[in-house]
Amino acid sequence: MARSNAGQRIDANFTEDVVGLALESFLSVLSFPQLRFSIEPFTRSRERWLGADARLHSKLRGFRPFYMQFKRPAAYPDSSRAKVIRDRKQLALSVHPTSLFFGLREKQPSHFDYQHNILYRLRKRLQARNIGDAAYVCPLFLDRSAYRIQLHRAGLMRWPQFWRPDPWELEDLLVHDGARSIAFDRIPVLAEHISIPPHDVVTSAKHYYSFDDRGADLCFHSPTRLPDGSSSLARFLADTVAAFFRDDGKIRRDGANEMLQLLIAAQDDEELLPDAQDLLRSDDPIANWQAFGARLRRDYEIEQFALVAWEAG
Repeated sequence: MARSNAGQRIDANFTEDVVGLALESFLSVLSFPQLRFSIEPFTRSRERWLGADARLHSKLRGFRPFYMQFKRPAAYPDSSRAKVIRDRKQLALSVHPTSLFFGLREKQPSHFDYQHNILYRLRKRLQARNIGDAAYVCPLFLDRSAYRIQLHRAGLMRWPQFWRPDPWELEDLLVHDGARSIAFDRIPVLAEHISIPPHDVVTSAKHYYSFDDRGADLCFHSPTRLPDGSSSLARFLADTVAAFFRDDGKIRRDGANEMLQLLIAAQDDEELLPDAQDLLRSDDPIANWQAFGARLRRDYEIEQFALVAWEAG
């Protein structure tokens, strides 16, 4: 952990890229073959789209996208005079022993809008059509070693059953309620990340989300208390999967281009991304969705994932 004299601030000693790589690796190896679905990073530029991809995705029966913007936390102890602590005390929110927080990202000269507003509008459009969700995701760890240990333990949780060919095969442990929900809270490392949906538009990046070391008592520094504004990453994923299992919870291949067009179209004189119609030029709808994910990653570091239902065989 890196300590700063400014208000006794403590910065996590890892980057947002570390968080993204760790979670992408973890989620993409979770396996649910009996249910015939997987969690996939759903991002690829057209320049890297290969014939093998098209053949593979011809077996895709349906998908549900979700979006995460990874953050790294910083913290102040309860004795600090920093604004984060003063705001939380004013709202009678927990500050002991520390308050974790992260700030919004500044708009770059090449950016169409603040990253936060892109994530907010994206979530609003996804939710209106019941086709996905979007959130910030931040670990409740400040120390890289502690974070690595938790990921390592999660990966080895089934190694005692050494005769199984795949220690990441978690279906019999996590699936319950007639195979209609997944108990992601049984994977501790997922429960130890906070998930925060962007709650409003901003006109500057000089704002913070703060929370206690359990991921509760969320505050947006205005300051505004947001009592129902956060959950664990485990809960976020469980809710996404529950929606995916519903009959109307998937985007089908034959309607994928139309759904993408609705998602990116200008609404109320408000665009999601500039020149977004260029994303629809391929005949392959899955390639178009992955190009959309590539644009979000390149310009705003918003990662597109998808729950993917596969055809049998």
